[in-house]
Amino acid sequence: MNYKFDITSIYNQYVDNLYTYALYLGFDKDVVMDAIHDVFCKLWEESENLTHVSNIKFYLFKSLKNRLLNIYKSKRNIVEINSELNYFDTIPFDFNVTTDEQIISDEGRTIIENKVNDMLGSLTERQREAVYLRYILEYDYPQIAEMMDISIHGSRKL
Repeated sequence: MNYKFDITSIYNQYVDNLYTYALYLGFDKDVVMDAIHDVFCKLWEESENLTHVSNIKFYLFKSLKNRLLNIYKSKRNIVEINSELNYFDTIPFDFNVTTDEQIISDEGRTIIENKVNDMLGSLTERQREAVYLRYILEYDYPQIAEMMDISIHGSRKL
């Protein structure tokens, strides 16, 4: 598939979700926009070499996370001592659940949101990210494992 001709529709379809995901990772809005821009520039430049990409959504999210990791490393002036160190373990992942006002009354919605947010608050950043990837972005366990750089068993357990 040649994405070069369809880059606008791909951008329009995924930019909001990419932006939200990156904000949940704890990055500044300007950094997020720059990283998304970098991902789409790379997508444009390498579109002929992406015939192996079967899931463009996953490719974009993984590319964005990798780009943000590179930005994080460069801003922190990290000297890598151990190549197996996962820098995303130190980045907070935080999101809140909201519900549709047409489905649940304001009072009921507030109660449910508070309960879910309390439950999410009891999880680690990595667990919250796994919940987000699984239930908000609807990734399967192998995709979560690849995205978070863990085993498939680890993604299920997390």
